[in-house]
Amino acid sequence: MQRAGTVKPLRVGLLLEARASDGYAAALCDWLAESRDLELALVLVSDGEPAGRAGRRRRSAAQGPTAPRTPLLFAAVMAIERQLLRHYEAHRAHLAVVDVPALAAARGVPVRSVAPPGLALAVGAAEVFDETSADVSTDALPAISHAELAGLELDLLVCCDGVACDERLGRAARLGAIGIDYRRDQITGSAPIGFWETYHRARKTGFAIVRPGPAGEAGQVLVEGAFRTKYSFLLNQAHLFCKAHAQLRRLLGDVATTRQLPAARDPVPYSGCCLAPPGSLHALLYAFKLAGRLGMRGARRVLGIRHKWTLSVTRSGWRNAALWRGVPVAAPHGHFWADPFLRVHAGRVYCFVEDYVYATNRAHISVLEITKADVKCLGVALQEPFHLSFPFLFEYGGHLYMCPETSESNQIRIYKCDEFPLRWTQDSVAIDGISAADSMFFEHRGRWWLLTSIDRSGLNDHCSELCLFHAPDPLGGAWTPHPMNPLYIDTDMGRNAGLIVDEGRIYRAAQRQGFDQYGEGLALYEIVELDETRYSERKVTDIRHDYLQRSLGSHHISSDGNVTVVDFKTHCFAP
Repeated sequence: MQRAGTVKPLRVGLLLEARASDGYAAALCDWLAESRDLELALVLVSDGEPAGRAGRRRRSAAQGPTAPRTPLLFAAVMAIERQLLRHYEAHRAHLAVVDVPALAAARGVPVRSVAPPGLALAVGAAEVFDETSADVSTDALPAISHAELAGLELDLLVCCDGVACDERLGRAARLGAIGIDYRRDQITGSAPIGFWETYHRARKTGFAIVRPGPAGEAGQVLVEGAFRTKYSFLLNQAHLFCKAHAQLRRLLGDVATTRQLPAARDPVPYSGCCLAPPGSLHALLYAFKLAGRLGMRGARRVLGIRHKWTLSVTRSGWRNAALWRGVPVAAPHGHFWADPFLRVHAGRVYCFVEDYVYATNRAHISVLEITKADVKCLGVALQEPFHLSFPFLFEYGGHLYMCPETSESNQIRIYKCDEFPLRWTQDSVAIDGISAADSMFFEHRGRWWLLTSIDRSGLNDHCSELCLFHAPDPLGGAWTPHPMNPLYIDTDMGRNAGLIVDEGRIYRAAQRQGFDQYGEGLALYEIVELDETRYSERKVTDIRHDYLQRSLGSHHISSDGNVTVVDFKTHCFAP
């Protein structure tokens, strides 16, 4: 409902493939109904058939990935996957069936059935449904004609639940139709989403938000991104759906503000193969792969094997650093050190680090001093009742400030140095009500800039979405989002790993995630264009982790011109 003195809400319609829908469509329905900037004006069901028949048709579609030759084998794999998913609280409802039209009707939203031309399943989401998990009405829905639909003056039609909206149906809305595409040209519509990425140990699994094109033509890509692939395909699918729907909500919020869709991305050729549904051999091999992965995870848990981060100190600038010559610096027993940030003070070299304590599963910020002879820990610089890491340092107004990662507080906090290096107090909050990690501040051409990695999904995964903000000063809290946000939705570039300013040139280090692995490596990018409307960077080099034979990953770099410090990951027995 429009409120006096406010901008008219964006009128949105939801298009579902059937009454029996997934929890993601239900969550989107609730979110739209509660939004002040968007109005859920209509819920459309593509055929309006009773839920019993829809459920049976969905179950038939869900059996597609098993292939008729091996229903029992793939069904057994699915049973294992379902049990695994129960251990992840955030994804326990991934397989649920929800009567979204009933939810919408209870909120007073009109619900109609429609038979658009050319409507077809596009993304094969049917395999995630479990029709026994919800009570879905079998009542037929009243139909709506295309002429009546056009008369509702919708601004946008959102296609949910794996249904592909025909471009002609999208004409009923001012901005057309959009939907999430998990496949594009990569796999057929009947293959399970997220399976092949997990099967082949792909580093990331992608999605796109598209606007459908004319029949027979590819749609326009408005948003695309990729997230770290998980070790099991149903977990990978659930993570992908959750993160992609968070991006869909972000896009809808942006459209409500701008009243227009973002510009379509330039199309590029797809050179991968078209992967069909898994057959009996693939199902069997995947079962062995999954058993091996579960066995390794179980063995590490039983043996008390944990990840451990260690620093490596190289006594040279970053350009000439031969990392294999670096001297490893390990934390005391029961701790690990990561996320190093160097600071030269009164001619002495200090290194601020994340100091993780295994006993508490939480970290604080400690300070090391690097001398020609050794590295010694000076003590704790900052401690909070929640996890701290990534102690980014910057100067402003003649004072030294620190912005550690404080995502558990849902704030980007700034601390002021009262007495270097061990006394710090909170000075201000840059941005409140945000789940952000690994924030970096710097001044450029008279303005201050903030690069940070955001999680909108509630999964505490900050590894893909990089956003940029600017302000006249870093302490005032008047941060303006950059119009290109998010700069990236990609696990290769979406999380910061350090900042190097060298002779006026700004280099951003970015983490690279691996298959089911955090912090596989990193890369350096030079920021070449930055103002209130534009941002671009070029890749300078990759920094791999295998400069040490036993290293499993590396995810941070810092350099002061004479000393370069990176961190690397290994396994250790739990202290």
